[in-house]
Amino acid sequence: MSSDVSTLDALALRWQESRSPADLAALRDAVRHVPGFRTDLDVAGETAGAHARGAHAEVLVTVEAAMPGAFLSPAAHAALATAYDALGDTSAAEHQRGLARLALDSIAATGDGSAARPWRPLRLSDQYDLLRWRGRRSRRVDLVVRGGRRLDRHRCTDGSVAWFDIGAAAPAPTDRT
Repeated sequence: MSSDVSTLDALALRWQESRSPADLAALRDAVRHVPGFRTDLDVAGETAGAHARGAHAEVLVTVEAAMPGAFLSPAAHAALATAYDALGDTSAAEHQRGLARLALDSIAATGDGSAARPWRPLRLSDQYDLLRWRGRRSRRVDLVVRGGRRLDRHRCTDGSVAWFDIGAAAPAPTDRT
């Protein structure tokens, strides 16, 4: 597992420095192929109880157990940052905050959120992380199929609309409710 994480760290650093589409594609492809990668990962839901109880070590165990599959999940890195902060490890917390920002940047770099250039999340939860980061909240989400592409259309509470191409992030159509 540590070799997977070091490979992902190296790819993330390369993309952070270059911001090239090719480096981003290589990073996202590597994340999709690590052990434990799940498109249905819900770190916020899986750690909410532990966070509420102040069980920060439990949050670390839960999220770290999901690695490397949870790498580049904004919620996973944010949960780790919060837990490390609470446990007094400011260096690790800052590293995880940097990875959370990089994860959000990596989603934002895939499009502009319009129907013509939708964002492409790795996981379904990434949609909500990106919207939250941009100060928006989804009021309603609809699955729209256009030109063979599966898109989530979020109608936000501020009246805006955000589009996500979920072809790679969603389970098969029969599995989604």
